[in-house]
Amino acid sequence: MTKRRENMLIGKMNKLNYTLSVQFVNMSPCLNTIKIVGGNARLKQIFLCFLCLYSSLSWSLELTKDESEWLKNNKNFTFYNDNYDSRLFFIENGVQKGLYSYLVADINKKLNTKFTVQVEDIDVLHDKFSNLDSGVYFDFANTKERRESYFFVPTLYRVSTKVFFRDTSIIEDLVSLNNKKVGLIDDWYSTTNFVNQYADEIDYIPVKFNTLSELVAALNAGEIDAFVADTQVITDKAYPTLNLPRLENLYTSFAISKDYIELNSILIKYFTELESKEVKEMVIKSREDYFIYLFKKSEELKGLTVSVGYGVNEFPASYYVNNEYHGIAPTLFDSIKLIFKDVVTFIEPVIGECNEYDVLLSVYNNKCITDNYFLTKPYYTFELSVFNKLEGNFISEIGDVNYSTVGMLKDAYYYDYVKNNTLNIKMVFFDTFDEIIKAVDDGIVDYAFGDQRLLLNHTINYDMFDLKIAGTLTEKASVYIAVKKEHKALFNAINLISISSDNERLIKNIYINKNEKYQRNDLWALISILSVCILIIALLLIRDFLAKKTQHRLLTMNESLIGSLEMASLYSDEETSEHNKRINIYSEHLSNLLKMPKAFVEDIRMIASLHDIGKIGIPHYILKKPGKLDPDEFDVMKQHVNIGYEIIKNTELSSITKNIVLYHHEKWNGKGYLNLAGEDIPIEARIVTIVDVYDALRQKRVYKEGFTHEVAIEIIAEERGVSFDPMIVDLFLHNHEEFRTIFENNQ
Repeated sequence: MTKRRENMLIGKMNKLNYTLSVQFVNMSPCLNTIKIVGGNARLKQIFLCFLCLYSSLSWSLELTKDESEWLKNNKNFTFYNDNYDSRLFFIENGVQKGLYSYLVADINKKLNTKFTVQVEDIDVLHDKFSNLDSGVYFDFANTKERRESYFFVPTLYRVSTKVFFRDTSIIEDLVSLNNKKVGLIDDWYSTTNFVNQYADEIDYIPVKFNTLSELVAALNAGEIDAFVADTQVITDKAYPTLNLPRLENLYTSFAISKDYIELNSILIKYFTELESKEVKEMVIKSREDYFIYLFKKSEELKGLTVSVGYGVNEFPASYYVNNEYHGIAPTLFDSIKLIFKDVVTFIEPVIGECNEYDVLLSVYNNKCITDNYFLTKPYYTFELSVFNKLEGNFISEIGDVNYSTVGMLKDAYYYDYVKNNTLNIKMVFFDTFDEIIKAVDDGIVDYAFGDQRLLLNHTINYDMFDLKIAGTLTEKASVYIAVKKEHKALFNAINLISISSDNERLIKNIYINKNEKYQRNDLWALISILSVCILIIALLLIRDFLAKKTQHRLLTMNESLIGSLEMASLYSDEETSEHNKRINIYSEHLSNLLKMPKAFVEDIRMIASLHDIGKIGIPHYILKKPGKLDPDEFDVMKQHVNIGYEIIKNTELSSITKNIVLYHHEKWNGKGYLNLAGEDIPIEARIVTIVDVYDALRQKRVYKEGFTHEVAIEIIAEERGVSFDPMIVDLFLHNHEEFRTIFENNQ
């Protein structure tokens, strides 16, 4: 336990009028290093007990005696790596850089060590590794055979194996690899995986190489049609890729010889303590440093001077307020200027419409972009949304706004789309998005069109929660970076940066999720520990063999019943299988984040999937209707909560189950199916409600396409305090990336 945490605990105890004077001899939480002066003897013992219990939950790095002794004797320990030249690790002018270098530097800072990274040829490293030479090796894949001799500590970067190629006219999918020359490097684990999974399915022609640079050179020269590599590989060009769905994603790892059991546990503790903010800073720093290093070597870019434009009032890409540009474009331009600072000179953007700029940042695919430009992959994409007052109608297609008044931005890119797909609407034009929002709020217009991210930002910033998304249309808009074709090298470089930005969400500290449940107020932690101690004592007093046997039998019966009910639900709607699986996982995770009791978490993990069991009583034509339900059909659909409750009310299933089935369509504002409001809605139903909506938004169904994660969380944010418990929404949004991961890993 750290000195700061101990002092915080003392302060909180003093506030409860405990008269203790505590003198800490050192940073250890062990009893023999803490001296308490004065106060009741029994109270001293309780306080010391709680202090040591809490230290076991503490998030700070606490080492055992053996671990501390190992560090003392191995301050100059050496890690091994090869110089594979990526943002994970590269060497510039003799200085080691990249994410791994920053990790090792951070470890040295926090542990007061002088660990170093020794660079060896990859063949030498493979020999050392295969011969079980003692050491720690970067980026050796974690396999069952290797775990017999090595510990594996995942770091921060998740990689997937892909096929890289150039010519999209001859390679469109995996089948088109038949009779194509595919470059492979024998020593790579990605190669082994690919060959094992696809050799019997794809009749490709393998061509062997020794290094990545040889692969790239051969692809560029047309000697091969494609090569296989993982996503930590970054060349100086952005190649199209094919996914390999049979291959699992892997986390890059430290492979640690089992001679170093103490180092293994020390590194796990280090990553456990590493905060998200620290991870983000290291990732950004390594990314910028690597691209600066990569493009500095480009003779094609060196000395280039280019003009830059943002476009004119293209929300949210760029907009001009108080003589300054705002939006995505200025932020992106700052990053690009930093990366190319030593090679390319950028002329600062000026106000202008469709000028012949060399680079157009964050502009829509409109009249400003001509055939003279290359376009990067979309940097930002959104679907056109319609919004209105909270009490207004929802829409399922653009024709639903016919015979109404709609608000539009002047010169909006979607003007023609709206005009050509509606009848008898009155358009009212506005200069700014703020004016549109106010017009909707004041009832001047019935509907308005635009990006729902903007709406959500305005409603949150100005407390305008009586507006809502009425519907999302099929029309999409994308923000591109356009580069004149005469600057092909610059386009390749910027396109590569854009692609790498997408991949950065693969970088994550997987240990943080396991420990966020311990990040709590210190006083409440002590109270929780006391509660746990009391609970343990109570369980010990009442436990007997008969109770355990009865409990086991009941659990078995419940599990069988739940399984049968899930199968019944699946027969009524086969698309719900993976949805129900995810609902269980989401509910368990959100319950843990809410610090719910273990029994509650275990219960909801098993039974959340039964929330829609009542749909087995809903006619199939209503369940499968591709369009919006009419009022009578919707009244029938609403009955599924009552049907579900009738099915399970006389079973031995818990009250938590019955509450979820009956109340999972209740809204915080009281406008749900049964008109419960606020905290009158059982918390288990409030938990399932939010994750059910999130997954339903993400899931592709027969009557709709799935939304992106970003759109789904924005819709949930919009319904904070309307449909959903505000406290649960805040927790969900704070941890939204974890729910994205659950969805993507359980399809």
